[in-house]
Amino acid sequence: MLRENVFTVMLARLARVPFALFRQRPFTPPTKALILHPCCLSQVLLSTPLLAALSETYPRGRFDWAVSDWARPAIAGNPRLTELVSTGPGRLHDLSWRELNAFIAQLRAEKYDTCFIPSRSTLLAYVAWRAGIPQRVGLNIDGRGFAHTLAVRLPPEGAHDTAVALLLAAAAGVDPAVIQSASTEFYPPDRDRTAVTQRLVEEIDWLGDVPLVVMHPGGGSNPVATDARKQWPVERFARLGNHLARHHGARVALVGSEADRPLAAAIGGLMAVKATNLAGQMGLGELGALCEVADLYVGNDAGPTHVAAATGCPTLAIYGPSNPAVSGPHAPQGKVRALWRPFEGEFSWSVGVTVAEAIAAAAELLRRAG
Repeated sequence: MLRENVFTVMLARLARVPFALFRQRPFTPPTKALILHPCCLSQVLLSTPLLAALSETYPRGRFDWAVSDWARPAIAGNPRLTELVSTGPGRLHDLSWRELNAFIAQLRAEKYDTCFIPSRSTLLAYVAWRAGIPQRVGLNIDGRGFAHTLAVRLPPEGAHDTAVALLLAAAAGVDPAVIQSASTEFYPPDRDRTAVTQRLVEEIDWLGDVPLVVMHPGGGSNPVATDARKQWPVERFARLGNHLARHHGARVALVGSEADRPLAAAIGGLMAVKATNLAGQMGLGELGALCEVADLYVGNDAGPTHVAAATGCPTLAIYGPSNPAVSGPHAPQGKVRALWRPFEGEFSWSVGVTVAEAIAAAAELLRRAG
């Protein structure tokens, strides 16, 4: 399948020429629109403000989202969407040409009048064009958006991913005040809220009388890449958990995927106080429902951290090799603290966020939550 490289960028630049010869038309309010942004979990969540801004401005329009099976839970309960179109297990780049052509035919049959592409992708630009979608709004970087009818320039380097996605809303005529108020959204299903209520009583033994702290030690794994360096060391999680339990009287719940169970078990084993290990027992919906009632969430640079922030839970996001100014959680001011230390050369947690820094940030968030 097509991979982004110097050769494809050159081809995209050349392909842009015939499209550029046709004058760009003014944006037309959409009747049936598609957001084409398959991967990954955090990137999909960081683009939900775009959906919110568009649906607020064009309430009569229908909005669908083409998303990977991996990232689907991030928007499965979003009431602004009519339909989720599967792009496969992971990235479109991983499909065969036969599978890609079948996907394009599926989109063409839906007869979308508008497509929004909030990513830097030659392949996605090609898909929207081949699907016959007449109005295509997206980013054009180094020619990658060669087929867009409304090509949006990228802002200066270092802009946050959500701010970049919202540039498409601005190009679509959304009022700046609506753009300013748009935030990340996540909607847990009611069945998951019910399940979490039962867990809080039976497994966590929490009745709302003490602070509830959710800690997610995993992350750094998705269909694009795996980077264990994004995981804050387990001993630091344990020390933070001990402090929160002793000094704030907090009840600690450890969460994560099945793959994160060993990490959660290690943290629980290192802690001097009891922590409930729910890793591998909760889906993303239940995690979101848990965060809705929690007093604090602590996690790494990973999709679940964006889920926590989207629910309005006070969120402490700990970053290592990545800069949160570009990809950190997008939430109302005061609800999120992203900790990160600049570094030179190869990243190591020896120069990363310390336990003392996390303790101070967690205390600040708990005070605001109280």
